[in-house]
Amino acid sequence: MPTPRADEPDAVMGDGIDKHDEARLHPLCDFEFTFESSTLLIEPDVRSHPDARREAEVSSFSDASLTNSVLEYPKLFGRTYHAFHAGCMSCPRRPCERLALQGPIMQKLMGGKLHFAPICSQDYPHFILDIATGIGDWAIEMADEFPDARIIATDLSPIQPNYVPPNVRFYVEDATEPWDFPHKFNFIHTRLTGGCWEDFEKQIAAQAFDALEPGGWFESQEVDCNISCDDGTLDPCGPIVSWISDLILAADKMGRPTLLGPVLKRAYENVGFVDVQQRVYKMPLNSWPKNRYLKQVGLLWGHNLVEGLSAFSYQLLHHGFDRSAEEIEASLVDVRRDLSNTSIHAYMPTFVVWGRKPYPHEVRAKALPRGRVVFGAT
Repeated sequence: MPTPRADEPDAVMGDGIDKHDEARLHPLCDFEFTFESSTLLIEPDVRSHPDARREAEVSSFSDASLTNSVLEYPKLFGRTYHAFHAGCMSCPRRPCERLALQGPIMQKLMGGKLHFAPICSQDYPHFILDIATGIGDWAIEMADEFPDARIIATDLSPIQPNYVPPNVRFYVEDATEPWDFPHKFNFIHTRLTGGCWEDFEKQIAAQAFDALEPGGWFESQEVDCNISCDDGTLDPCGPIVSWISDLILAADKMGRPTLLGPVLKRAYENVGFVDVQQRVYKMPLNSWPKNRYLKQVGLLWGHNLVEGLSAFSYQLLHHGFDRSAEEIEASLVDVRRDLSNTSIHAYMPTFVVWGRKPYPHEVRAKALPRGRVVFGAT
């Protein structure tokens, strides 16, 4: 059992990558991009350069709800890491204020959806599991949406709020270890877990398959640690590409790959899920889009990136390349500048994948050794 807490859009096709980036960034040409309020290419805002108005723009969006506590992030190297199974993640324990911002940004990007798997009152989920829940905001919202369901949410850190709906329980758990729950689930969920797993397919997807009731759903919502551009405004040799390439390489060295999005669908299918669906969104890096909706999403996500840049970078670049704090901070000066530059029309591919565990009566072919084939459900 997990360790209890002490306190108890229309689909559109997009190339998705600049030709010069192919050697350094994961190719995206095979993915179907989705953005309900956008056409194939997101139109940039070509008005006067808005960087000087950046803070004013943040406060101008009435539904952004950015309080002072959200804006006051740690900026240097006094990072805290997970005490439970220390070293299990490639990034430090993220400040709760930044975590509180990430969930609403993801939800806004996806048109307000908490989930895409077709769970509803007609097929009511009795047990829901949220893996790597962070501050638990997704689990809490699901508890409100399904008040008769029992929600279990796990994480390495007990950073969730004390006052939560009565049908939510938080536990401290390392999800890479064997799961031991007293019952099966109807829905299992992950979000923003790139860099958490050595092998998503074996450690998470396979265990999720085993932990689900037949007919249950598994869903992952992941921002890929990859940066792309459709119009050539991202310099393939510039600070952003160099920085993200170093992070990807360092994470691979540490055995915690961050390029999770492109492998999700295949992992689902490999472990036996059926009816697997995938949507790929474009998360703008700053407020460069002309569309006000996309501008807000990009503004908030860019703020999240810039304010957490040291936190994202220090552990990886120090342990991956033995760089000092001074070297890392010096290299991030130009990265911060370019992340805030609205003349660079870059985005992070954001993957949503969901699939269903088949019922026993559904016929599946399973290859056995020596060429034998058996028909039946797993």
